[in-house]
Amino acid sequence: MDPGAVTVDRSGGRLSGPSMHLWPEPEARSGPGVLRACRVERKDGAPKTGAVTLWYSLPDLGLGQRPEPDEPFLIAATIQAMAEGRDLVLHGTASAELLGNLAEFCEAWHRWRPQTFARVDIGAEQTTPRGVARRRETGVAVSYSGGVDSSWTIWRHVSGLAGQRSRGITHAVFVHGFDIPLADTAAFEAGCGRAAPLLAALGISLVPVRTNFRDALPFYWEMAYGVALASCFHQLRPHCGEALFASSRPYDVLTFPMGSNVVTDGLLSSAELQVVHDGAGRNRCEKVAGLAGWPAGLAALRVCWEGTRRDRNCGFCEKCVRTMHNFLVAGLPIPPSFERAPTLSQVEGVRLRSRSLAEEWSQLVIAAERNGVRAPWVRVARRKVARHRTRVAVREAASQLARATLPTSVRHFIRRTVFA
Repeated sequence: MDPGAVTVDRSGGRLSGPSMHLWPEPEARSGPGVLRACRVERKDGAPKTGAVTLWYSLPDLGLGQRPEPDEPFLIAATIQAMAEGRDLVLHGTASAELLGNLAEFCEAWHRWRPQTFARVDIGAEQTTPRGVARRRETGVAVSYSGGVDSSWTIWRHVSGLAGQRSRGITHAVFVHGFDIPLADTAAFEAGCGRAAPLLAALGISLVPVRTNFRDALPFYWEMAYGVALASCFHQLRPHCGEALFASSRPYDVLTFPMGSNVVTDGLLSSAELQVVHDGAGRNRCEKVAGLAGWPAGLAALRVCWEGTRRDRNCGFCEKCVRTMHNFLVAGLPIPPSFERAPTLSQVEGVRLRSRSLAEEWSQLVIAAERNGVRAPWVRVARRKVARHRTRVAVREAASQLARATLPTSVRHFIRRTVFA
């Protein structure tokens, strides 16, 4: 326990209502690794209503005792607590800096989607006062799973393409339990086997982390992956004083809320570790073009999450098809990490199920037109984007009319039947 911490009484206030309690367990050691776990207990009034254990397993990096070792659990549970409308209590120590950041994080997500994310109180039994002197280490962490965004963040900093923003990346977190299920040990080991020497050649140490986050805190992944990844970054304290979130959306097409975004990623920082949203100045087409200078990274590119082999690209899913076209519009050969070239029929079979997906294909069409690419797939993609935008416009107009003229029960019926 940090001697500078002060005790905070969390027995009163709103805790008579629904709440979520985090009970960190002592760190366990197994061979060369460590296991950090926390019991997540839900309460509705007096009795407990259920408990699960959230855990992280990672190599022992010899980091020593951290001032606030329980903070990663608090970060991890924030989205779930807001979605369930539960006040969040850490039965451990947190810095005043993190608690203040998470309070602002909740404000932003509540304003973006008030019907989904409630305002909740977030507190800890022990709080380290703001401004307590401590040494912030110079190590810089990133995530790496082989995707375009994380590969670009690594390459732009290692190669100096980030200019004055360049940082000396020291660690890359590869997480088992996110896009690669925990049950698929072979795929994770194969992925790590390729990533470790690739990153070592750049002076970066691979840190494999296993976690049951998606089972313990199962809220919609597209909204929760930011706090999930941040909780893994914070496991590397105090060895790392900074962590880079690889941006998935450029500044001109931001989407809110999104699991990771340029507005609230920095609010997942603590007194010891600063989280930085990185790379939003480039879209996916531009990142792919920039990766041409890293052939080894392109050979290891892994963007697929739908294929049966989770350690490689299937070449058939929408994301594989789209990424291969990113290379085509940049005038680059499709890298060896894809075993086949895309076909026109694959583009014709793509379904644009969201605005963000439609925007990705729109960027492809714009890049193709700018670069003089006149292949048949460009016409198909342009037509799909136009149709999606028309459907969205019609749907929004119908929703506005319905809100003005129809009872709530009728609107819900229409939404379920017509827009399902």
